[in-house]
Amino acid sequence: MSSLRELSRQAVRTRIAEAAEALFLAKGFHETTVDEIAAAVGMSQRSFFRYFATKEDVVLEKFDRQGEELFARLNSRPLDEPDWDSLRACFDILVARLTDDARQDRVTQELIESCPALLAAQLARVNRLQEQLAERLAARALARDPDALPDTMVLRALAGAAFACLYAATSHTLHDSDDCSRLGERLDHTMGALRSLGSVGAAR
Repeated sequence: MSSLRELSRQAVRTRIAEAAEALFLAKGFHETTVDEIAAAVGMSQRSFFRYFATKEDVVLEKFDRQGEELFARLNSRPLDEPDWDSLRACFDILVARLTDDARQDRVTQELIESCPALLAAQLARVNRLQEQLAERLAARALARDPDALPDTMVLRALAGAAFACLYAATSHTLHDSDDCSRLGERLDHTMGALRSLGSVGAAR
């Protein structure tokens, strides 16, 4: 019963997010009110806040779910694979979404990039995601060698560097609207260039 209730809740959240994105694109993020979003899905403002705390959360709720997908992908990677390669493989999830013309992910990201408030909220989530990925990389290091103490500071920097590559490739690609299909290639180039600067991400 609880799982059915959660599925129903997620369906409502998705419906709200889709209606909100349409309004944001038509009117602008700041110009759209919570009342308008609630009215678009036939609910009250009070009901809206049962599902989302802020307007920013409506746009970024996909990002939270993608984080769980990244963790699952990391868990599926070979334990002896270099961390840098594992992170690149995890990013395939985001590359696929941003280059799929049938999805709204690219439009959503363009909206985020155009709005300082949304971009700041996304960066805060990215920071938390990097910390969580570093924790999982540390757990993988311990699984490889239970006697070795993982350097959590280095692993946090590694996750941050990988996300910097992802952001650089994504930002560049969003400004090249004629060839968004090159995102994966550009990410490979960026992460490969950093790898050439040293033994980045080698499993110890």
